[in-house]
Amino acid sequence: MQIVMLSIIVAIAAFLQTSIGFGFAVLAVALLPLLYPYGSAIALVQAIGLVNTVFLSIRYWRSIQWRVMLPLLIPTLLFGTFFTVVSFSMETELLRIGLGVLLIILALYFLRIAGTFTVKPSVTGGAIMGVISGISNGLFGIAGPPAALYLLPAVDDTRAYLATIQMYFTLCNLVNLAFRISNGAFDGGYRIEILVGWISVAMGTLAGLWAFSHLKLLALKRVVYVFIGLNGIWIVIQQIVG
Repeated sequence: MQIVMLSIIVAIAAFLQTSIGFGFAVLAVALLPLLYPYGSAIALVQAIGLVNTVFLSIRYWRSIQWRVMLPLLIPTLLFGTFFTVVSFSMETELLRIGLGVLLIILALYFLRIAGTFTVKPSVTGGAIMGVISGISNGLFGIAGPPAALYLLPAVDDTRAYLATIQMYFTLCNLVNLAFRISNGAFDGGYRIEILVGWISVAMGTLAGLWAFSHLKLLALKRVVYVFIGLNGIWIVIQQIVG
């Protein structure tokens, strides 16, 4: 049953990632810690999600906007590495409460003010969002929303946006995952979970590629982020009451 739930979660997350450019980690990190230990769940999200981001980065390689991405990428890697190491010595309960609060904030942002507020596409703006993304990625394995906030107005078309943000995720997750594996995140094995996750990612990615070209996803986004917000509330309540 655990493997089936992982497969469903990953397929939906990959669909979301491919169709709107991000969201894999937001959805998967919200749910996989309910099935696996926190540190292993974050590592699973990153290891499984690499299939999706690497595929999309290769597919849209020529559209990647490297100059736009670098001001965002460099501080993300620096702060992400530092806060990944910090997270190893933090209490899991504290991290889960932080994750729940972050999910609530993200849900409120995307439901209320996304589309009305963007970060100016400058080196400074990229660096600020990179710092925020690095902290969030290091502690919770979520780097997408601040990155999207910077990249959406900074690139010239939807394909360039999708290509750039997927390469950004690929590089961030490779570095972050290496530190988590070296700290024993996969000591319990998880080979079957990763294999099933990769198959599920393939299915979700194919569906997402079709949606990227054909569907209006505003309603889908709202449903997903309402669910994420409710999940964040549940995580916080669970940790406080428990």
